[in-house]
Amino acid sequence: MMTPHSPLSFSTRIAHDADLHASFISGWQQDYAQLSCGRYFGRLDEVCAARLQLFSEYASCETWQQCRPAPGRIWFGLPAPGSGASLRFAGQEVAPNSVLICPGGDDFFLRTPPAFTIGGMVIEQELLEACCLMRFGHALPPLWRQSGSLTLTPVACRLLEQSLACYLDAARSQPEALLSDKWQLQLADTLLQALSTGARAPQRRRSHLGWVEQSCRWAKTADAPAPNVESLCQRLHVTRRTLQNGFHQAAAISPLGMLRALRLGEVRRALSSAQHAGQSIQDLALAWGFGSASQFSQDYRRQFGETPSQTRQAMRH
Repeated sequence: MMTPHSPLSFSTRIAHDADLHASFISGWQQDYAQLSCGRYFGRLDEVCAARLQLFSEYASCETWQQCRPAPGRIWFGLPAPGSGASLRFAGQEVAPNSVLICPGGDDFFLRTPPAFTIGGMVIEQELLEACCLMRFGHALPPLWRQSGSLTLTPVACRLLEQSLACYLDAARSQPEALLSDKWQLQLADTLLQALSTGARAPQRRRSHLGWVEQSCRWAKTADAPAPNVESLCQRLHVTRRTLQNGFHQAAAISPLGMLRALRLGEVRRALSSAQHAGQSIQDLALAWGFGSASQFSQDYRRQFGETPSQTRQAMRH
């Protein structure tokens, strides 16, 4: 059990860059790529206790996220109501009133729509196991600790959302009230009650998500020939139409749109890094497959709402 004096911290962080935003959540390994055009705005409200972590996260632009929660814990994600059909978790469309689940140490992929908010709880698996035994008299069911999604009843989903919001508000205004076991155990119990109403979402073929994963890895290889749709089809041994359909099902984006966004993001990351401060913008663009300087500049400004020079200047300041 937790001690009455478990350490607790609350923070709010603001980012104007998807890559920076990815570094905010404590104890996670994450990589965000901005997919849609425009200036990025991200916000994270987070509270961390000894065995429980809560957060509410907002991103203005569409993103492709690869995330890994801390080992020994389980992540439960609650997308905001009305998130839209372009929301994907593990390559599948997310149904309304769903809770997303991933055990710590495992990767998951999230494709988010614009103006997206998600609430999250990361809880120590040992604590959740103990709470489950006390409430239901049995061990934590595999469906509640394996990667996937559960569709909850609307009432249970709203109650869980309200509980997360209340806990975050209390941590912001009265952090000392959250240093007892009672608050965290109550929240764990609310989570278990909600999960007990859930039904597992149907699973589809993972080959489509695998194509997106492999394509992302190839797109993020610097100084290699820039991958295009034709080369992806050859590597993956699929037709162009099959690849297009697979990308839309798993990531709600075209292969070309994904490749361009990822490579522009890698240039932005290099421009924001002191490690590449001595390289010219043109050389960095060439390293990531952008042969035309003028076209690259147009694409970059359209994607991020600023010029490559402005990105580099912001890094220096």
